[in-house]
Amino acid sequence: MSQLFTAIYEVNSAVDGGPTLRLNLVVNGRNDSVVGHVQLDDFAGASKAISVRGHHVEIDGERPMQAIVLAGTPTIFPCKDEDPSAFQLLMVLPTAWKDGQVCYKMSFGKTSPRVLEIRDGIARAVLPVAH
Repeated sequence: MSQLFTAIYEVNSAVDGGPTLRLNLVVNGRNDSVVGHVQLDDFAGASKAISVRGHHVEIDGERPMQAIVLAGTPTIFPCKDEDPSAFQLLMVLPTAWKDGQVCYKMSFGKTSPRVLEIRDGIARAVLPVAH
């Protein structure tokens, strides 16, 4: 029996008009590794994407929580000046009764580098989009 499963999350900032982050992930239940793809749709409608790797972890406490920690793996030969160069994310996974909490940071741009940092992300599991 396979220990692989897919998960798709959409992350929105608590601020209206903020960027939307879509995570398409594959989780290996045997070793808690996570790989996938992240797409950021910004305020102007432009999309930026980066491959990610990370781990699924459990946070101990009064009520244990499940979380995912991810880091971006940028392309070796970026095609565009605006391609992401770094990505970091910490997400407390959503449950049936509570939205997930997310903070992430994405760096992009070679000639004029910029960093987008979101500390108030709200994550929800979503269904795949058919193209």
